[in-house]
Amino acid sequence: MSSAWCVCGCCGALRPRYKRLVDNIFPEDPEDGLVKTNMEKLTFYALSAPEKLDRIGAYLSERLIRDVSRHRYGYVCIAMEALDQLLMACHCQSINLFVESFLKMVAKLLESEKPNLQILGTNSFVKFANIEEDTPSYHRSYDFFVSRFSEMCHSSHDDLDIRTK
Repeated sequence: MSSAWCVCGCCGALRPRYKRLVDNIFPEDPEDGLVKTNMEKLTFYALSAPEKLDRIGAYLSERLIRDVSRHRYGYVCIAMEALDQLLMACHCQSINLFVESFLKMVAKLLESEKPNLQILGTNSFVKFANIEEDTPSYHRSYDFFVSRFSEMCHSSHDDLDIRTK
């Protein structure tokens, strides 16, 4: 009986700490935005345990992909804000593993049909591109981004403001 109790997800304390910290940055209502105090706790944890940064990124990526497919765009914005903050705060050796999850999420947003998600992904990519890495990673492929940004430059969207962004 007790194993069925744990399987249903009722025992939050058994979840890894990084997942609990990530879950806590999301409010009940996405209109409330990122829970700042919990984001500070997550950032402190990521800085204190940089080896967990790749897992944090992977879990945020899972949540973002799930929220995009469920059309929960408020939570998508919160996830990207969290990623941007973590990316800016965490300059360490583990950043390369985190960047893979980050770029995967940006690509997911750029693949979306929703212009606002494409703009969100573009803005996050620009922030990433402006970060100077201690040790550049030459194994990353940016072909998808070059191709997608080129397509977006030639957008024929009806709204001039969206097309400009």
